[in-house]
This record gives sequence, C-alpha cells and structure tokens, in this order.
Amino acid sequence: MARVTVLGAGIAGLSAARHAADAGYETALFEKRIRSGGLLDHFTVKGFRFDTGVHFGFSKNDAYQKVIDQTERYTHRPEAYNYEGGRWIKHPVQNNLYPLPVKEKVEAIKSFLERPPLQEGADYRQWLQGQFGRVIAERFPGRYTRKYWTVAPEMLSTDWVGNRLYRPSLEEVLFGAMTDETPQTYYLRELYYPKRGGFRAFLEPLEQNLDLRVGKEAVRIDSGRKTVYFRDGSCEHYELLVSSVPLPELINMLEGVPAAVKEAAESLWATEMTIVSVGLKREDAGPHLWFYIYDEDILPARVHAPYLKSPDNVPDGCSSLQFEVYSSRRKPLAIEKEKLCGHVAGVLEKMGLASRKDILFTDCRSVDYANVVFDRGMVARRDLALEHVRERGILPVGRFGEWDYLWTDQCYLSGARVLDALAVL
Repeated sequence: MARVTVLGAGIAGLSAARHAADAGYETALFEKRIRSGGLLDHFTVKGFRFDTGVHFGFSKNDAYQKVIDQTERYTHRPEAYNYEGGRWIKHPVQNNLYPLPVKEKVEAIKSFLERPPLQEGADYRQWLQGQFGRVIAERFPGRYTRKYWTVAPEMLSTDWVGNRLYRPSLEEVLFGAMTDETPQTYYLRELYYPKRGGFRAFLEPLEQNLDLRVGKEAVRIDSGRKTVYFRDGSCEHYELLVSSVPLPELINMLEGVPAAVKEAAESLWATEMTIVSVGLKREDAGPHLWFYIYDEDILPARVHAPYLKSPDNVPDGCSSLQFEVYSSRRKPLAIEKEKLCGHVAGVLEKMGLASRKDILFTDCRSVDYANVVFDRGMVARRDLALEHVRERGILPVGRFGEWDYLWTDQCYLSGARVLDALAVL
C-alpha cells in the first residue's frame, strides 16, 4: 500500500486522510496548529463559544450528508436579513424591496426593466447591472462587494458566482416590492448546526483513529525525494502527498519552480477576516440568525448570532454576536484593532441590537485566509500554479489548496479525490 501524507487538518485534509485510511492505506495527517478544524474550528471566551466566522452544515451530496448525520443537530431555516440605512430588509434584497420608500422602489424597478444585456466576458459590475439593473446593483451588492471582497465589483470576474446570488423574475421583483410576505428563495432550504460542541463537532467523526500530528508546520518539500520537511527539524517521506496548504504558500515550499509559475502564485490573494465576538448579559441580541450590512460607514460586512445557532454556545441568560470585518493587501484594515471593539459597540447600539451596558466582553482576532478573491484573470494564473503542483505529484485539495470558492461539502468531496489519485499510483 502507498503511504499517504496529508498537510492540513481542515475539512479537506480530514476528508482525504479519512478516505485514504478507510481504504487501507497507511496515512499520516499533519497540522501546524494545536488541533484540527482549520477555518471550521472554534474558540471560547468566558464560557461563550464562537466559531471562526459564520458556519452552518448543509449538503447537496449524499457523502457529506452522511457525515452530518452522525452528529445530533438543530435544523435552521435560512432566513437571513440585510441592514441598510436603519432599515431591515429580507434577504435577498432584489426581490424584497418592500421596506423602501415608494419613490426608491419605483426607481429600482424601472432600472430593473432597463437592465443592459450581458456581454461575453463581462466583469462582476457589468454582471450585477445586467441581472438587477443599475440602481439595485450599485446600492446593494456593489457596496457589499467593496466591504466583503475589498475591491470594487469591476475588479472581479464572475467565475465564482454560480448560484450564490438569486436572479429574480420581474414578477418576483414586483411582488416583493408590494408585500413582505415573500417566499424563501435562498439557495438552501435547511441549515444544520450541532447541538453541542460548535461547528467542529461535525468534523470529529472524521478524525477518529487517524494518525494526526499537530504542531507540525511544513516549510519545504523535495518532490524528487518525496520528502516533507517541518519547522521542528523533522521530515516525512511519502508516496502520495495531499496538500490543503494555501496554494501560494505551497509553491514557495517547492524548489526549482519556474519564474512564470512563481509570478502567477504570487499574484493570488485572499481576503483577511477580523472577527469581533461579543458576549452579552441579555437573552436576545436581535432575532436574526445572520445578516448583511450595506452601510459603508459601518465596518462589519456580516454578523451572525452564535446563541441562536445553539444555546450550548452561551451561558444561561446570555446571548452573543460575532461581527466580520474584511481587509486585504488591496484594502488594509481601516481602523486599529484596539479601536475596532469600540466601533462594534457603537454599531450594536445604532442597530438596536443591544446597549453598551449589556456587553460582558468583546474579543478581537484575525484570520489570515478568509475568501479567495477572483480578480480578473485569476483563474488562468491559478491554473498555471495548480498544473505545476500536480506535475510534481502533489494533490491539492480544499478551498485554499485548490484556490477556489468551495463550500464545506465541496471541500469534503475535494479531499475524497485522494482515492482517484491512489488508484493511478
């Protein structure tokens, strides 16, 4: 049997190691942090549990559904909201315009009727205007793009969009402008969350009986000798190497990489996420499971309520919220982290979610990799780097290993591709 070495114990790495081990291959999984989970891990503050950003379980494939089914869970309806200019608007905005003043609704609908035809090779701004009309596109997703992706929409391609943005018919736009009794059009019907243990509880069945070695950061890979070298001075030989390490970092670990490939990898970039987690000494910090914020003077782009996902996430009589602020090499964080907690406290009051006296604590921390950014031309540059990695006999998996906008279930399937790679060794 081939020896399989997996770098990174997030969902993709865990999936790869689980599939290889269950198929009878000797497998070792290496994680640079002190435990598995990656972006899907959680942390605790004063008895409050917070995931690393908003996470829910959902699946459109049977394989990952079986993983979710192993954990006792709650089922939530995806009833998200939007906040703009003091108004709460059902999500998605484009077919829920009811809270807007009549004049603004008329302008939005007129613009929807006059939306320009989409041209081949359109950038994301052109795509938005072609789908929703100029008024809706600029007022809502255009502003949100600058907050979430950290660049203007015309800087992005549309390779990542898929079914992530709902495209309503004229009838749906008109109906949603006249009543708030609109049907659910979110791309998922149900969301799952563990009853206990945070989101990472979904991952624990994957980890059972694996040879997991933590505190092991890979720093160099000799693909000719099939050897990984770690920061602690140790090394590991392999027959198949599976990597969920971010693609630009993986290229930097390899020796003898052509200049064009290095340049392509260096051009890839992702957003960073600063999360401000708030513990509150009240039971109800707003009724919304999660929501989006369009106002650009409010720094957080997205907020979710851990206490609504599961009461196990908070002490009795308390509630919690987590605010996500995005930055990048193109748009550095606009405020010192020490001041960001104060900004969030003011946002809580402004939005009517809680008062400052309700706050037990605020906790601020950063995540280096949040979302892969699909700037124009990125796919071709990424594919050049991926082709080189695969030519070296390395299997890239996961959101950052494949450098793609993969959801959790897609990352799981990405890791499962280890069986295809083993079949041709």
